[in-house]
Amino acid sequence: MRSLTVPAGRPAFPAHDSRSGSGSGTTSGPGPGRWIWGLTGLITVIGLAVPGTILIVNGGNTHNGQAFQATPTRTITITQPVSSLSVESYGAPIQVTARPVRRVTVTEAISYDAGDGAPAVTAAVSGGRLTLAAPACAKYDCSVGFTVTVPSGVAVTAESDYGPVTVSGTADTDLDSGGGQVTATRIDGLLTVTSENGNVTASGANGANIDSGGGAVTATRINGPLTVSSENGNITASGALGAILDSGGGAVNVAGIVGSLTVSSENGNVVVNGQAGQPGTGAADGSRPGNSAILNEVMVMTGGGNARLMFTSAPANVNVSTSNGSATLTMPGGPYTVTADSGGGPAYVGVSISTSARHSITVSTQGGALSIERN
Repeated sequence: MRSLTVPAGRPAFPAHDSRSGSGSGTTSGPGPGRWIWGLTGLITVIGLAVPGTILIVNGGNTHNGQAFQATPTRTITITQPVSSLSVESYGAPIQVTARPVRRVTVTEAISYDAGDGAPAVTAAVSGGRLTLAAPACAKYDCSVGFTVTVPSGVAVTAESDYGPVTVSGTADTDLDSGGGQVTATRIDGLLTVTSENGNVTASGANGANIDSGGGAVTATRINGPLTVSSENGNITASGALGAILDSGGGAVNVAGIVGSLTVSSENGNVVVNGQAGQPGTGAADGSRPGNSAILNEVMVMTGGGNARLMFTSAPANVNVSTSNGSATLTMPGGPYTVTADSGGGPAYVGVSISTSARHSITVSTQGGALSIERN
């Protein structure tokens, strides 16, 4: 990043128009490089860039033969109560952090094509919902990076159009990065992520629904149901109250799931570690449920990849299909009802078997090696 010195006596930022007798806080006649603040007496500038400089973002870039520039960074505060936030960056990074504060603060950094001029940025509160956007960027080549601090309990919807998205400590959170990386931590509510090929890291939520579109997914301490679709990206899941995982061909590594687990990999290797009495989940505050639930229902389909499942406490039902990949299960002694079909491949069953057993194992490898071992 390089800086451009502002000549003495020249303001580094567009002047805030406070001529309205009611303290409107809305600039009149918005043009290129002006901010629009759609709040009546609700926004105050609390911090500017370093005096005498204008921050230049991507200063060396060009587009259609014209320089790609950025306006100064500006921080504002929203004094009206906010219960939810909607933010769109048009390709720039978004960062939202919940803290024990009373008011929302917003830092903006606008990047734009010099031939088009800087877009107007809007910040408007309606019914407790704060909307941050630059509508012109839906048509012109520009973007706005937002760094937002919100009080605890604020729900968030964010769309970045390929920019990275980082959110922490918020309530129900819905993120669409359009291909950018997503990081969500300590979400005190339901987390929904669409990344369209960006990697996703989620740690701490009261349930999560993640579609990475091909990016790798890491999800930990999900204190509720977890659903992941990655369309060829690897999946690592550790701790959830039930999980449905579809890697579309990527590898899957799972531990600490309680209740039920369904895994589909379409050719990727799958490893499941189901330890007894280890829920492995955590709420946004880091607490864990007081029960000692175990993984009871397991279905794994690899479509050709290898499967390795290890249990210290027997699930009620285990069903594994590999379509020519190997399947290795390590189980407590039993007894089990067992259906094992290797399709002509090598097979070994080392657990006790009973047709009246309460726990069942069904394994089909269609030619791959099959082994059910006793731990």
